[in-house]
Amino acid sequence: MINKIALVSGLFLANVAFAASQDNTAVISDKDNAVMIATAKDTWSMVAMNANQGLTKVREFHEMGASGVQQIDYVVNCADQTLALAAFTVITATGSMPDRSVEPTFAELSFYKPVISHDTNITANACENRVAMNGSSNVN
Repeated sequence: MINKIALVSGLFLANVAFAASQDNTAVISDKDNAVMIATAKDTWSMVAMNANQGLTKVREFHEMGASGVQQIDYVVNCADQTLALAAFTVITATGSMPDRSVEPTFAELSFYKPVISHDTNITANACENRVAMNGSSNVN
């Protein structure tokens, strides 16, 4: 009986730890309520809010033709208008490079005040769309 209680307790604690780490993932995952915010000929981007951390995740895709697609993940802190690069991947027909098995967490990020126009545009778009996303709900 004690073995069963220990097993159930261990499974419960493992699931709690897994769920907590999912909320701390700095890149957009399947569990996030992501919204497409911009599209252009060869570029598109999406955002997802993390209410627990008060941060906004941004994912950009850049088409590179036969070479594949660049997937770049950022995290924006709208409170202080800072930005962090969370991940960079090139998606090809044979898979992702680099192949990442562990997603970065918010604690591992290094935020900076954006200066170049591309970075300031990411921050501005994410923070402006955050207001609209606050009123949306996940409908699946």
